[in-house]
Order: sequence, then structure tokens, then C-alpha cells
Amino acid sequence: MTALRTMSIRIVDPKAERLIDELASQNLIEIEEPETAQEEFIRLGRGMAERRRQAGLPEEDPMTMEEIVAIIKEARAERYEEKQKQKNAACR
Repeated sequence: MTALRTMSIRIVDPKAERLIDELASQNLIEIEEPETAQEEFIRLGRGMAERRRQAGLPEEDPMTMEEIVAIIKEARAERYEEKQKQKNAACR
């Protein structure tokens, strides 16, 4: 039984990169590219959708731009109202 270890390597010399590529070509090591932020976002979204299906929750329709804008406007109005209340309280 062979031991499997995963490690992170920082290459500081181009010669090392050639050696690593040679080891990979001989199937002695496997090289995996790091996951990009976009790939991670997609993977997490799929995981959430799968958990929702398993829990029997209905699938949500994606929000439209109009719905997003309405939510943002409402949040801004609430924040503005709170700041006005604080200003009025400070003036008294």
C-alpha cells in the first residue's frame, strides 16, 4: 500500500518546473491546477442546489434585475431614514 500525500509547492527556479513536469509525465505525481474563484462559486452553487433538492425544498427562480434593484432601493431608503433619525436626535 502506498502512502498518498498532498502538498503545496512554490517553484522558485525554472529548472524545478521542468523536473516536476518530468515526474508528472512518468505518472509519479499528479498536478492539479488551483480552483479559480469562479469555479468555486459554481461548485458551491451546485452543492446548495443539490442540498435543497435533497431536503425537498422547491427550486428558487433566479431574481430578475428589477427585483434586485427594488431590494437595493429599499435597503438604501431604510439606511437613509436611520441616518436622518440619528442626525435629528443629535440636533436636539
